[in-house]
Amino acid sequence: MDTFTIRDVADELATTGAESTEAFRTDNVSLEVMRFEPGDEDSMHAHGEDEIYVVESGTAELNVEGDVTPVSAGDVVHLDPGTDHRFQAFEDELVMTVVYAPATGVHD
Repeated sequence: MDTFTIRDVADELATTGAESTEAFRTDNVSLEVMRFEPGDEDSMHAHGEDEIYVVESGTAELNVEGDVTPVSAGDVVHLDPGTDHRFQAFEDELVMTVVYAPATGVHD
């Protein structure tokens, strides 16, 4: 069994200045913790894997191929493989987990 707290990982990201870290990985799934602050940039991109985002805290907008949707704590978003997207308009610290299935990088 593997355990960790999202807040501890987010605090470590704040300390190092990194936007994300892979917190867990198997051959079938990986989990990344992401943290953004006002003024941060997330470029438009796509992944080859299914993605499930869980917004842990904060607010922002999710731009999915030009469609913009507000997201905030408690929201869950699924993106199909190959979907162009980016997070933007960070109003405060945004902390999310993202689950990739299969594990990220398998289809890159």
